[in-house]
Amino acid sequence: MPQVLKDEVRARIEAAALRVFAERGYAGATMTAIAERAGVGTASTYRYYAGKRELFDALVTPALAEEFESLLDRRVRALSRAFRAEATRGAAHLGDELLSFWAEHRLAVVILLDRAEGTDYAAFGARFVERLVASTLADLRPRRGESATARFVLARIFDNTRRMLAAILEAHADERALREAIEAFWSYQIPGLQGFARWSARRARGEAEDGKQNAR
Repeated sequence: MPQVLKDEVRARIEAAALRVFAERGYAGATMTAIAERAGVGTASTYRYYAGKRELFDALVTPALAEEFESLLDRRVRALSRAFRAEATRGAAHLGDELLSFWAEHRLAVVILLDRAEGTDYAAFGARFVERLVASTLADLRPRRGESATARFVLARIFDNTRRMLAAILEAHADERALREAIEAFWSYQIPGLQGFARWSARRARGEAEDGKQNAR
């Protein structure tokens, strides 16, 4: 007699798996832990998914990762002038769009940013950081050349951003509290990046003056 698979049980397994993957990472998650969190037997879990990999792939899909990266790119472009303290038309809308995506896919985003080791998305967090570094350097480049110091500092600033966003998303299931926490973090980070841009401009002026002195 064929097994009857229930949508409600599948949904419980998937919700439990997202929580376990977000808490332990893919490498640390087990089907037993997922079954316990879902309140079903481990054998029952295998009736729905052949293994941990198949379950992960059903939850964290290429389409979801691509949408995240697309929204992030649009948000970063909209905010690029913030480093020069210029108003950015449409930035608030794009920020709300990205926040809505994060709220809807909260635990999947945590996994992509910080818990995907051992999966096809293991490099996702590093790509997230590099996107932000490259965008910031591109915005500064009209005034100065890229320096090893600037890249070093920005890479660590944005790696902290990655970890902080993952921590905020993991800790705030309530969407209102989630938005408040992210906005609070951005209110701290954007002035810091503006300060970085001012440092960069001073450094560029100093290099220009040094060049004039050496040319004499």
